[in-house]
Amino acid sequence: MSARCTGLTGLLAAIVLSLPASAADHREAPAINEDPSADINDVYVFRNPSDSSKLVLVMTVNPFSDPNVAPSYRFSPGALYRFDIDNSGDAVADEVIDVTFLALVPGPQTVTAKFPDGTTVTGNTTAPTVTSTTANSPVITNGPAGSGIKLFAGPRDDPFFFDVVGFNRFLAGTGSFSGIDSFTGVNVSAIVVELPVDLVSGGSDTLQIWGETQRPFPGFSGKRDKSSFMQIERMGNPTVNTVLIPLALKDQFNRTAPADDAEEFADVILARLTALGTNATFQGILASVAVPDTLKYDLTQGDGFPNGRTLDDDVIATVLTLVFNGSPTDDGVLNNDKSFLAGFPYLAAPHQAP
Repeated sequence: MSARCTGLTGLLAAIVLSLPASAADHREAPAINEDPSADINDVYVFRNPSDSSKLVLVMTVNPFSDPNVAPSYRFSPGALYRFDIDNSGDAVADEVIDVTFLALVPGPQTVTAKFPDGTTVTGNTTAPTVTSTTANSPVITNGPAGSGIKLFAGPRDDPFFFDVVGFNRFLAGTGSFSGIDSFTGVNVSAIVVELPVDLVSGGSDTLQIWGETQRPFPGFSGKRDKSSFMQIERMGNPTVNTVLIPLALKDQFNRTAPADDAEEFADVILARLTALGTNATFQGILASVAVPDTLKYDLTQGDGFPNGRTLDDDVIATVLTLVFNGSPTDDGVLNNDKSFLAGFPYLAAPHQAP
């Protein structure tokens, strides 16, 4: 077997042993497996293709949602969904966008987003349905006149694409990459916000962005403040927790802050990369992306992972290529199973029960 094949086998083993059948950040840690509505699958950051002054932030939860039971997937009224934005380079949030939902009722939920300038936007989610073969049209809530803010929350096609089954079979010696997207036909619950870049940039051209979910401590009094809520999950880059953090540390990783990554997890990540045969040069590149685990975003550069993350970025191919010291590597899945929208909310419509 070639050194390249040996290295690929090692990478696949690391991924599968970290958590079988997971990818990106879907069901990547023991504790979050018990809490799908707070399980952040992916975070995306890009600019409106038609207006570069507008920033688009996407967070998806409820991994592997089955269209046949679509109404069972909702946002949790007990959770806080947060976009964190660092504009000073210390991996500590300078601005946040908090999204919450009211109690579950038949039909749409009520969603509220609070923005850094004090603007609050409240509207309805797009309700999942099985009563038609056509998905409900996306409900888009606009902020106050002149604010440049848009808000969407509801079911969408999962924009992540990867051949999970193929690499599991390759590892077992029963097959290889098939080029079949394991996320074909499944949905997620998505939160999408669009807002002026200036609202969160603080005049800086370099941002770090990540998502987190929180739940109240036992005995919650109803007042949402830092002391009453605990972080359940956080996510910046695809594959960091899934691939580079050992199983025993995954829950700890989800409950810590990006600002602590260099001290608490850098050695673990570098040890994993060394074991995979990644040389010092590419270890440095990957470490600059993964530590801290935030999406780095330079507004003077074009959009596309690892500069932010667009919906159609083939992130697995990018990560595999870096792990294998710049040698092009991919799983054969080149794009999503559905075409993305040209405009807000950008993600493809959800799959429907036949």
